[in-house]
Amino acid sequence: MNIRPKYSDEQELLQRLVHGDEVAFELLFYRYRGKVGHFIKRSVPSYIDMDETVHEVFLRIWINREKLDAQRPFGPYLFRVARNLIIDLLRKNIEQTVYVQDDSLLNDLGVNDTELKLEEKELQTWFRSVLEELPEKRRSIFEMNRLEGLTYPEIARKLSISENTVDTQIRRALQYFREAFRKMKII
Repeated sequence: MNIRPKYSDEQELLQRLVHGDEVAFELLFYRYRGKVGHFIKRSVPSYIDMDETVHEVFLRIWINREKLDAQRPFGPYLFRVARNLIIDLLRKNIEQTVYVQDDSLLNDLGVNDTELKLEEKELQTWFRSVLEELPEKRRSIFEMNRLEGLTYPEIARKLSISENTVDTQIRRALQYFREAFRKMKII
């Protein structure tokens, strides 16, 4: 006798989630939390708490559950939410860094502005040298996204490639930068 566990079909789980079913939400959480956690761990610096970030991703899913399309696969939507959250976290980190670099605060802390500018120039030089080490196509895609601000769909259209290819190339470039950071012991 084949007993099918309740809520095993993903579409059914999604439909129930859209209507506020907490059990369906919990089942989706346990089904995907490991994959999302692994994605987050590979995508952010080690000082960002992976478990807290996973919970934040699923909190966003719960809050926006009524907007979910139960007929579409859940995985891509979930990872888009995770990617957007990671971007938000990194932006906040950059904003905090910019605040710390405010001249008046630096003067109050006794930080030498000349040393800071020298370190910034060295970091820019390092960034450019690592960027130049990337394969030409990957570097071009990375620059379009991170330096020119183009979105994945815009890059895909411009280069006549798939968005998946753009995503893969960006992830590989970021991984390369993370490895280079580790070698410098920055992260």
